[in-house]
Amino acid sequence: MRTENLDRRERVLAALDGLGIGYKLVEHPAVFSAKDNDDSIAMERAAGGAVIFKNLFLRNKDKSRYYLYSLPIDKRADLPGLAKLLGEKKLGFGSAEALWDKLHITAGTVSLLNVVDAVGTEVTVLIDRDIYKSEGFGIHPNDNTATVVLLPEDIVRVLEWAGVEYRFVELGCGG
Repeated sequence: MRTENLDRRERVLAALDGLGIGYKLVEHPAVFSAKDNDDSIAMERAAGGAVIFKNLFLRNKDKSRYYLYSLPIDKRADLPGLAKLLGEKKLGFGSAEALWDKLHITAGTVSLLNVVDAVGTEVTVLIDRDIYKSEGFGIHPNDNTATVVLLPEDIVRVLEWAGVEYRFVELGCGG
Protein backbone atom coordinates (compact mmCIF):
# COMPACT_ATOMS: atom_id res chain seq x y z
CA MET A 1 0.00 0.00 0.00
CA ARG A 2 1.40 3.41 -0.93
CA THR A 3 2.24 5.73 1.96
CA GLU A 4 0.42 8.69 0.37
CA ASN A 5 -2.83 6.70 0.43
CA LEU A 6 -2.33 5.88 4.11
CA ASP A 7 -1.70 9.56 4.85
CA ARG A 8 -4.89 10.48 3.01
CA ARG A 9 -6.83 7.83 4.87
CA GLU A 10 -5.50 9.12 8.18
CA ARG A 11 -6.56 12.69 7.30
CA VAL A 12 -10.08 11.44 6.54
CA LEU A 13 -10.26 9.49 9.80
CA ALA A 14 -8.89 12.49 11.72
CA ALA A 15 -11.56 14.73 10.14
CA LEU A 16 -14.30 12.25 11.07
CA ASP A 17 -12.93 12.00 14.61
CA GLY A 18 -12.71 15.79 14.86
CA LEU A 19 -16.34 16.12 13.81
CA GLY A 20 -17.37 13.49 16.36
CA ILE A 21 -18.61 11.15 13.62
CA GLY A 22 -18.63 7.45 14.43
CA TYR A 23 -17.56 5.04 11.68
CA LYS A 24 -16.46 1.50 10.99
CA LEU A 25 -13.27 0.92 8.97
CA VAL A 26 -13.17 -2.24 6.84
CA GLU A 27 -9.82 -3.20 5.26
CA HIS A 28 -9.82 -5.14 1.97
CA PRO A 29 -7.75 -5.74 -1.18
CA ALA A 30 -7.45 -2.71 -3.49
CA VAL A 31 -10.60 -1.95 -5.47
CA PHE A 32 -10.07 0.41 -8.40
CA SER A 33 -13.61 0.46 -9.81
CA ALA A 34 -17.08 -0.89 -9.20
CA LYS A 35 -16.28 -3.54 -11.83
CA ASP A 36 -13.32 -4.72 -9.74
CA ASN A 37 -15.65 -5.35 -6.84
CA ASP A 38 -17.06 -8.66 -8.06
CA ASP A 39 -18.33 -9.59 -4.63
CA SER A 40 -20.16 -6.51 -3.40
CA ILE A 41 -22.45 -8.70 -1.28
CA ALA A 42 -19.47 -10.04 0.69
CA MET A 43 -18.12 -6.51 1.03
CA GLU A 44 -21.50 -5.27 2.26
CA ARG A 45 -21.62 -8.15 4.73
CA ALA A 46 -18.13 -7.21 5.99
CA ALA A 47 -19.32 -3.61 6.25
CA GLY A 48 -22.16 -4.67 8.53
CA GLY A 49 -24.84 -4.66 5.86
CA ALA A 50 -24.05 -1.11 4.74
CA VAL A 51 -24.75 -0.28 1.11
CA ILE A 52 -21.50 0.20 -0.79
CA PHE A 53 -21.46 3.37 -2.91
CA LYS A 54 -19.59 3.95 -6.16
CA ASN A 55 -18.37 7.40 -7.07
CA LEU A 56 -18.04 9.01 -10.49
CA PHE A 57 -16.02 12.11 -11.37
CA LEU A 58 -17.97 13.91 -14.08
CA ARG A 59 -17.75 17.11 -16.09
CA ASN A 60 -20.07 19.08 -18.32
CA LYS A 61 -19.56 19.31 -22.08
CA ASP A 62 -17.38 22.43 -22.07
CA LYS A 63 -15.45 21.36 -18.92
CA SER A 64 -16.57 24.43 -17.01
CA ARG A 65 -18.26 22.47 -14.18
CA TYR A 66 -17.23 19.29 -12.41
CA TYR A 67 -19.31 16.89 -10.33
CA LEU A 68 -18.62 14.01 -7.96
CA TYR A 69 -21.62 11.68 -8.19
CA SER A 70 -22.08 9.03 -5.50
CA LEU A 71 -24.67 6.26 -5.86
CA PRO A 72 -25.26 2.65 -4.74
CA ILE A 73 -22.84 0.23 -6.39
CA ASP A 74 -25.66 -1.79 -7.96
CA LYS A 75 -27.48 1.23 -9.42
CA ARG A 76 -26.93 2.24 -13.04
CA ALA A 77 -25.73 5.81 -13.47
CA ASP A 78 -28.22 7.63 -15.72
CA LEU A 79 -25.89 10.33 -17.08
CA PRO A 80 -28.38 11.76 -19.62
CA GLY A 81 -31.02 12.01 -16.88
CA LEU A 82 -28.53 13.54 -14.49
CA ALA A 83 -27.42 16.07 -17.14
CA LYS A 84 -31.04 17.08 -17.69
CA LEU A 85 -31.64 17.41 -13.94
CA LEU A 86 -28.58 19.67 -13.64
CA GLY A 87 -29.43 21.77 -16.70
CA GLU A 88 -26.38 20.52 -18.58
CA LYS A 89 -26.35 19.50 -22.24
CA LYS A 90 -24.16 16.47 -21.64
CA LEU A 91 -22.03 14.92 -18.92
CA GLY A 92 -18.85 12.92 -19.44
CA PHE A 93 -16.09 11.55 -17.26
CA GLY A 94 -13.46 13.98 -16.04
CA SER A 95 -9.83 13.35 -16.95
CA ALA A 96 -7.17 12.09 -14.54
CA GLU A 97 -5.55 15.53 -14.70
CA ALA A 98 -8.80 17.31 -13.79
CA LEU A 99 -9.39 14.79 -11.00
CA TRP A 100 -6.00 15.65 -9.50
CA ASP A 101 -6.46 19.39 -10.05
CA LYS A 102 -9.95 19.54 -8.53
CA LEU A 103 -9.86 16.89 -5.78
CA HIS A 104 -6.15 16.05 -5.32
CA ILE A 105 -6.84 12.37 -5.85
CA THR A 106 -6.04 9.69 -8.42
CA ALA A 107 -8.38 7.35 -10.26
CA GLY A 108 -9.49 4.38 -8.18
CA THR A 109 -9.87 6.40 -4.98
CA VAL A 110 -12.75 8.70 -5.95
CA SER A 111 -15.14 9.12 -3.02
CA LEU A 112 -17.38 11.59 -1.26
CA LEU A 113 -14.61 11.83 1.30
CA ASN A 114 -12.20 13.35 -1.25
CA VAL A 115 -13.49 16.71 -0.01
CA VAL A 116 -11.35 16.24 3.12
CA ASP A 117 -8.20 16.83 1.03
CA ALA A 118 -9.89 19.43 -1.19
CA VAL A 119 -11.71 21.71 1.24
CA GLY A 120 -13.62 24.39 -0.64
CA THR A 121 -13.28 22.65 -4.01
CA GLU A 122 -15.40 23.92 -6.88
CA VAL A 123 -16.61 20.37 -7.55
CA THR A 124 -20.32 19.94 -6.83
CA VAL A 125 -21.04 16.77 -4.89
CA LEU A 126 -24.14 14.86 -6.00
CA ILE A 127 -25.50 12.15 -3.73
CA ASP A 128 -28.14 9.65 -4.75
CA ARG A 129 -31.10 10.00 -2.41
CA ASP A 130 -31.07 6.19 -1.98
CA ILE A 131 -28.39 6.84 0.63
CA TYR A 132 -31.29 7.26 3.06
CA LYS A 133 -32.70 3.80 2.29
CA SER A 134 -30.01 2.11 4.36
CA GLU A 135 -28.79 2.31 7.91
CA GLY A 136 -25.24 2.83 6.70
CA PHE A 137 -23.21 3.30 3.54
CA GLY A 138 -19.63 2.48 2.66
CA ILE A 139 -17.11 4.56 0.70
CA HIS A 140 -13.33 4.74 0.32
CA PRO A 141 -11.51 7.01 2.78
CA ASN A 142 -9.24 8.41 0.00
CA ASP A 143 -7.65 4.97 -0.09
CA ASN A 144 -8.99 2.05 -2.12
CA THR A 145 -7.78 -0.61 0.32
CA ALA A 146 -10.40 0.30 2.89
CA THR A 147 -14.05 1.24 3.19
CA VAL A 148 -15.46 3.58 5.81
CA VAL A 149 -19.03 2.89 6.90
CA LEU A 150 -20.97 5.98 7.92
CA LEU A 151 -24.53 6.83 8.83
CA PRO A 152 -26.29 8.62 5.95
CA GLU A 153 -26.93 11.75 8.00
CA ASP A 154 -23.23 12.14 8.79
CA ILE A 155 -22.17 12.85 5.21
CA VAL A 156 -23.89 16.26 5.31
CA ARG A 157 -21.75 17.19 8.32
CA VAL A 158 -18.58 16.32 6.40
CA LEU A 159 -19.66 18.19 3.26
CA GLU A 160 -20.65 21.30 5.22
CA TRP A 161 -17.37 21.19 7.16
CA ALA A 162 -15.49 21.03 3.83
CA GLY A 163 -17.48 23.97 2.47
CA VAL A 164 -18.50 22.27 -0.76
CA GLU A 165 -21.66 22.62 -2.78
CA TYR A 166 -23.74 19.45 -2.57
CA ARG A 167 -27.09 18.22 -3.73
CA PHE A 168 -29.18 15.09 -3.25
CA VAL A 169 -30.54 13.67 -6.50
CA GLU A 170 -33.14 11.06 -7.35
CA LEU A 171 -32.98 9.30 -10.70
CA GLY A 172 -34.51 6.04 -11.92
CA CYS A 173 -34.16 2.76 -10.17
CA GLY A 174 -31.45 0.12 -9.68
CA GLY A 175 -29.80 -2.33 -11.96
